[in-house]
Amino acid sequence: MEHLVSFCKDEAYQCCIPEVESKIARVKEAQTKGIFAHILTACKVLLAVMLIPPFLNYAALQREGSLLQPEGEMYDIGWGQKLFLSCKGKGAPTVVLDAPTGMTSDAWTVVFEKLAKYTRVCMYDRAGVGFSDRPYYNSTEVDGTDSGRNYRNRWTPFTAERMVEDLHQLVSRSSDQPRPFLLVGAELGALIAQFYARMFEGEVMGLVLINPLTEDLFQQDKGIWIHNWYGHMVPSFQTIQLGAALGVTRLSLMLGYLQHPLHRAVSLPDDKYLMCYPKHLSSVVDEHYFINETFSQLRTAKKIKNIAKNISVTVITGNYYDEQMPGPLNKKLKRRYSLDGEVEQTAWEDSRRN
Repeated sequence: MEHLVSFCKDEAYQCCIPEVESKIARVKEAQTKGIFAHILTACKVLLAVMLIPPFLNYAALQREGSLLQPEGEMYDIGWGQKLFLSCKGKGAPTVVLDAPTGMTSDAWTVVFEKLAKYTRVCMYDRAGVGFSDRPYYNSTEVDGTDSGRNYRNRWTPFTAERMVEDLHQLVSRSSDQPRPFLLVGAELGALIAQFYARMFEGEVMGLVLINPLTEDLFQQDKGIWIHNWYGHMVPSFQTIQLGAALGVTRLSLMLGYLQHPLHRAVSLPDDKYLMCYPKHLSSVVDEHYFINETFSQLRTAKKIKNIAKNISVTVITGNYYDEQMPGPLNKKLKRRYSLDGEVEQTAWEDSRRN
């Protein structure tokens, strides 16, 4: 009897096996579909996170570009490239303000308004920076009729030679500003002013060099400057540029996680715009990246030609180069500015005596 009951139970179990296996298969299939559904949902969310911020940033930039452009005009300097220039006031000489490395004409906003009360003053954005077009590469054919006259085919973008030619095209030809010029430049702008005075000395009556970078900077202090420049500054700007391209920078600024690196006394409305503008930030990176080539060009220019004796040179130095720079570097540069200022002033005085 017990054997019969056991046999019946086994038969019942055997009858249930197909149904149980079918249920298990359905459960596994449902679990698999659930996993794929979760993965698909995660991919959709990730895709949205990757695409929506850049799209919204691009749309915002298109809207802000026309609204935030400072008072001034876009001048064609040749072959379709346009640079932003703002001029105000009357009188002589015409003061031309050139901003520090990687910065726009906004750096001169306060100075610009004060100087305009006494004389004509102009400030501009270098190629690719702020509201100016990026440099064009070889816009004419190599064997074309215009190739010999197109200086873009001769000089590397974002170096002093190219920037000086751009500035000359802008103030002397495209906008035809009244001469003579008093060139006021800070850091990289000071190098451009020195180079301009050598190339177009008939247009310049004086130079004011504010915290000028020196062409031998990277050879000094056992390489500490070149290490900081290319090991810290350039990668930092590249990171900011990438963040802007991905739309992360705008989102971080909106949420308060990121602050503008320039702690200005006067807040400008286009600060956030430029921080989120990949084209501008790409040019900021390029100005820093090619600075060593600019140093080389200035060394060569000094060997070929001195600044004319009738051009006055004034060097103004401050206590600090950059508040974001480590303290020891600021102290080293402060000392170097003082020494370079004395050398420049002595050399100019000697040239006047001769």
